[in-house]
Order: sequence, then structure tokens, then C-alpha cells
Amino acid sequence: MTIFLIGAVLGALCLAAYMLSSAFRSRITIQNLSYSDFPPDHGKLKIFFISDIHRRKISDNLLANLPAAPDIICIGGDLTEKGVPIERTRENVKRLCETARTVMVLGNNDPEAGLSSLEHLLEEEGAALLKNKTFPIPSRSGKQISLLGVDEMKFGWDRLDLVLRESQESDFRILLCHNPEIAKKLTPETGIRLVLSGHTHGGQIRMLGFGLYEKGKIHKKPFGDLLISNGFGTTQLPLRLGAPAEAHFLTITSSKK
Repeated sequence: MTIFLIGAVLGALCLAAYMLSSAFRSRITIQNLSYSDFPPDHGKLKIFFISDIHRRKISDNLLANLPAAPDIICIGGDLTEKGVPIERTRENVKRLCETARTVMVLGNNDPEAGLSSLEHLLEEEGAALLKNKTFPIPSRSGKQISLLGVDEMKFGWDRLDLVLRESQESDFRILLCHNPEIAKKLTPETGIRLVLSGHTHGGQIRMLGFGLYEKGKIHKKPFGDLLISNGFGTTQLPLRLGAPAEAHFLTITSSKK
């Protein structure tokens, strides 16, 4: 019985150590996407997408392992939460902004840190907060590529209609929203080809392949692609199982030769 108990304790400690290491991985998932209506003359559009940072620090090692210099960095909400030192958040934003032009949308946990102070921090560091606003991505093709930032859905702040109206002259549109539920409001007629989202943490702790939410991946939808990220950080418990932490490097090209 004693040997069995010792074995059980050691097993539990090993599992806890593995779950902790999974929560603090600096894994970059590389994804290549092509679309028939993406401007062929633009070449490659490179996006670094990171969501649900919460309490984590963005390390030099993570940014050093980017496969190429991104054209734009997108933060998919939950940059911070209650109890996170503001200087840690500032350092994260600063590092991202020094790497490339950075934009973000709010998540459901961001208001816990104080919206006014967060907005002031983002402005000081040069990051654009998209609250139902469209951000033009410079294009080498002469066509308009737009990033549509939709505000947090939990509080009813989302106004998809506003960003669709503002971007109606765009030739290619990417939507950034913390909550993947925004995809339920999209049809092929809305002209959105790619949605970047997080929020679910991929279930964070999955037992025997099952979790509260599906593991993060790209879903094929009638309108285009929905990327749901496992997220970079964690909330409540700094543990993961079956849904390791991740950020994303996306390369978008035209499928037309």
C-alpha cells in the first residue's frame, strides 16, 4: 500500500509538472492560407496572431523564433486581467510594437484591469485598439486589404454592422474578434474570408480528449476560415492538458497563379 501511495503521489506530481510546462510553452503554430480573392500582386501577407495572454510574459525567445518579420501583429483580446501588474502588460505591448505594427481587440477579461488605464497604455506604446473599427493593411497591389476589429461580445459591445459598413470598399477582409461566436453572424455575403479568435483556451484542460471547449484549430465555414486559438496564457489555474499554449504565424497568399 505504501509503495502504491508513493507511486500515485509521484505520478500526480509528474502530471502537474507536465501540465505546468504545457501552460508555459512558447510554441508558434505556422499556418499557410490561400484565397482566390486575395490580391495576387500583394505577394505574402504575414500575420503574427496571439490571443489570451492573461498573466504571461512575452519573451524575447518567442519573438526570436518567428519564421519571418510579420507585416502586422494581432492581439485577440484578454491581453491582461485582474491582478496583472500594469508594467508587465506594458512590457508585453512594448515588445510586440517593437516587432511590428500592432493592433488588438478587447476580450472579456481586459476590463478587469481598468479600461481607461489600458487604453492609455496602448496609446502610449503605439498599439491600435480596434473597437468596432477597420484598420487598413498597407498593400503592395493597390487593392484594399482591411482588418476588421469587432469589440467584446460578452458585454454586447460588438457592432459587426459598423465594421462591415466601414470596410465595404475593401477587396479583402480579415476579422479579429476575441469570441469565436462572431462566426455565427457571418455569411459568404459579408465578404469575410478569415476570422481570428481565441477565448476558449482550447478547453485548457482536456481529459481523454474531452474538454469544455474544442481544441483550437482552423474551421472551414461557408464564409471562409475560422481560426480559434488555444491561446498563449491561462486563466485561474496556470495548467494545461491536451491544449498546449500557442501563438500563430499566418502567411496569406492568393490561390491564383
